[in-house]
Amino acid sequence: MNWKRLSLSLVLVSIFAIQVNAQNLSQTSAYDSCIDQSEGNSIKIKACITQETQRIMNMVEQKYEQLASNKDFDAWNQGTFMYSGNFKNLLDEWLAYRDRYCSLYGYSSSPNTNEGIVEQLSAVECVLELTKRQNKDMDVILKNYNSEN
Repeated sequence: MNWKRLSLSLVLVSIFAIQVNAQNLSQTSAYDSCIDQSEGNSIKIKACITQETQRIMNMVEQKYEQLASNKDFDAWNQGTFMYSGNFKNLLDEWLAYRDRYCSLYGYSSSPNTNEGIVEQLSAVECVLELTKRQNKDMDVILKNYNSEN
């Protein structure tokens, strides 16, 4: 085992973890601030959740683009960059799954009532949580790739 390479990898992973943690803290505080300012108004809360989801989705898309523009992934992608091939299909299919699943999740919150805002809030919270999970999954893929190169 190459100890220098292992040590360097551990240092790089530690730096990456610190940067990701700091980035997540700033996002959480902006989101928390928005929620605090909503004063419990469901429409404002929904807007905060949607805004946070978009911020995280932008990060997910950047990670897809980073991988898709990397020549090492040309063979897997079978297309050119982000907007063709496997990366495009993967992202499109994931978005379709996320949106359908969260629609069902929201509907299940109040299927036989007229509480539309409960359904909407449940659905947008679901979208946020699945988008956060996808962002973490993309971090793992990037970490795996970076640790091998």
